[in-house]
Amino acid sequence: MGILTSMFTAVTGLSTYGNAMGVIGNNIANVGTVGFKSGRATFSDLISASLSGGLGGNQIGLGVYLNDVQTNFSQGSISTTGNTFDLGIDGNGFYLLRNSSGANFYTRAGQFKVDNLGQVIDSSGALLQAYQADTNGNITSTIGGITLTSSAVSPQATSTAAILGNLNANATVPTSAFSATDPSSYNFATGETFYDSLGNSHQLQLYFRKTAANAWGVYSQIDNGTATAQTALAFNANGTLTAGGTQNVSAVLSNGATTPQSVTVDLSALTQFGSPSGVVSQTQNGYSSGSLDKISVDQQGRVVAQFTNGQTRSLAQIVLSRFVNPDGLVGSGDNHFLETIESGAALSGAPTTNGLGRILSETVEQSNVDLGKEFVDMIITQRAFQANSRAITTSDEMLQELVNLKR
Repeated sequence: MGILTSMFTAVTGLSTYGNAMGVIGNNIANVGTVGFKSGRATFSDLISASLSGGLGGNQIGLGVYLNDVQTNFSQGSISTTGNTFDLGIDGNGFYLLRNSSGANFYTRAGQFKVDNLGQVIDSSGALLQAYQADTNGNITSTIGGITLTSSAVSPQATSTAAILGNLNANATVPTSAFSATDPSSYNFATGETFYDSLGNSHQLQLYFRKTAANAWGVYSQIDNGTATAQTALAFNANGTLTAGGTQNVSAVLSNGATTPQSVTVDLSALTQFGSPSGVVSQTQNGYSSGSLDKISVDQQGRVVAQFTNGQTRSLAQIVLSRFVNPDGLVGSGDNHFLETIESGAALSGAPTTNGLGRILSETVEQSNVDLGKEFVDMIITQRAFQANSRAITTSDEMLQELVNLKR
């Protein structure tokens, strides 16, 4: 009988909209969950029954069912936290995580921390995966966990140095013999620090003495020792250096470091113009030993260690993964998703490449739940549930009238 059918049809509505309220409730409950992606209930009608075995206008619906819960993977808002390993993804992609059993998970929740072993993990203890770096800081194609190094950086002895500057073309030739202790015996001097094989610093002093028009003598001095004559400099009429651009300085050391230490000083950028003598810049390639001072993460996902000696080195580069059909991912709790046949295989790469987003350190991606929309959906769902319950009570009243026909 159609009256009984209407009751069972309304029951499907009660069940379906009850489940839909569960989806809405879950969205509202996770409004503050970092990286959470809201769900949306979608409905389909059940197969219709025909009154007379035919088709078309003789069909009566048999109710509704919850067809699917779709995940909304739209970008959530980005907020600043100040924590280095709070990492928000601006754009497409998921972080790749691996637990102690070797299982892979994917997440948009970028709240990470460092454990007692120096490993970068999420709140569940799963390891954040990244392309590994070699000992020189070069990123390789090997994927693994991120371990922050606590070892010191070994010193590097200076082998090359360079000075950019100008020697005054209007300088006069000194009349007294050269002496490092007599400023009147030279026209200009500059110093530069260099490092030996043990990381100890030394002072290299260079003295420039004009000897004739467009000609200069050069003297080197190590740690206030005896000054030694170097290759003379020659300039042309345009003030460009034509000879003496490379100076080979030999440092004899007595502190246990490699000796003699040879330092090649590049003076090819020196000019001789009619302006005061001076140094614009000077560089050298040595440094002392250093310990870990700070960790930073750039937009390409490179985890960079900064050391107390001013050196930096990449430790790893975070991996991001994308999917042809992210709606096919299955949630597994702890803000994790699992790859499925429907999602397709993960396509992994470095941030900002192949359609993947950039990483913003010291930020997190908030939940993309829209509370206004959820409340409107809640009202609609509640009214639909009430209407279905009224259909049951009305059908019951109709059955009561039918039973009363006998009286």
